[in-house]
Amino acid sequence: MSMRGPLFLSAQDCQALLAPTDVLAAVEAALRSDAAGSVRWPKPRNLNIAPDAFGNHYHLKACVLEDLPVAGVRLVAHPADESSGVATRWVVLIDPQSTRPLAIVDERWNYAQRTVAGVIVAARRLAAGEPRSLALVGAGRLAGAALAYYTRLFRLAEVRIASRREETRLALAAQAAAQYGLQAHAADSVEAAVRGAELVLTCTSAARPLLEPEWIAPGAVVAALETAEPGRELAEQVDLFVVDSREQLEKELIELFGPEAPGWVDASIGEVMVGSHPGRTSPEQRVLILTQGMASQDVALAYKAYTRAVERGLGTALPVTLDLV
Repeated sequence: MSMRGPLFLSAQDCQALLAPTDVLAAVEAALRSDAAGSVRWPKPRNLNIAPDAFGNHYHLKACVLEDLPVAGVRLVAHPADESSGVATRWVVLIDPQSTRPLAIVDERWNYAQRTVAGVIVAARRLAAGEPRSLALVGAGRLAGAALAYYTRLFRLAEVRIASRREETRLALAAQAAAQYGLQAHAADSVEAAVRGAELVLTCTSAARPLLEPEWIAPGAVVAALETAEPGRELAEQVDLFVVDSREQLEKELIELFGPEAPGWVDASIGEVMVGSHPGRTSPEQRVLILTQGMASQDVALAYKAYTRAVERGLGTALPVTLDLV
């Protein structure tokens, strides 16, 4: 690795440097590395203050990706309503061979991309055949980003969108029709959007159960970005329950669904990818994917942006000397 001084990469820099194919490749590689045991994690994995006296939440995560190699520390701070869009999301990249800083990366753009890419990579791996219908529960920034990745990885014909506010689902439906050529419907209820759909994604700030098991068709792949959204009954009843990290989700599963809930998990996404778990074994299986997002994905994506910036001479050089004193 270069001994140049560290760079600062803005969210706009990352957006200019990274294409969807880069995001998908970085996320999948990080999941595979974790399953292969080549990611070094701290214990505990996540340090939290939630909330402070001002109602804000703070999260600190770190890891070393030994395959690349790169180390990273991720700092997140946001109001209690994380959907507000107001947040500090920084990744500090470190050269593990010298422990010198490489970059500070503002990952506000990366975050939305990584969040949806991680769950959609898993959905592609676990889908039955070639799904044509998608239900989106939520019509915010993450739902808009998700459409770009679902349409890239699946040959969709139809999307149904449910959201709390009519204007947001109408706007996203119009975008889906105009930009992706889909038959797009703004549904009057979550049930109307979800019932019978082959692919389902919940991405809201509701923090409560949104789905009923009887709405989910045989063979469907349901993905959720918040652990509460599928609800206890669906989490217990699905045929295949897959998560990004058993360790990371264990506490939340217990808090939401009870002490037996971690035992419902069948596999991690990485285990399915590397073949240590077979994944789907019949076309009728109903699959649930729960992801919380792993720091390894954030670090891998930030590092991809950093290497591109170095190649292209982009980013802002920070006035930090790397000479020892």
